[in-house]
Amino acid sequence: MNHHPNPETAVPDGETPEATCPYCERPFRRERFQVLHVAEVHPDRATATERESYEAVLDEESDDLFVYHLKVLFALGALYAAFIISSIVAFSIAG
Repeated sequence: MNHHPNPETAVPDGETPEATCPYCERPFRRERFQVLHVAEVHPDRATATERESYEAVLDEESDDLFVYHLKVLFALGALYAAFIISSIVAFSIAG
């Protein structure tokens, strides 16, 4: 039975974890989750290499978040354009 409530880091039963915390032995589905965990939960025990990896993963996370925001902005723009076009068509048919 899986006792980790976070679905992003929880490893399903029968799946081999990609990484494990060297300090508390918590399994992770992705190595980047383990890197974030070590630096945020065990900052006093993290090595210089682990802190450097954390900074690199934070940069990747920031880039991923920026791309996500661009996608949301594009989707909202497309939705707005579709609404305007359908409004123009609806009013031209009615008028």
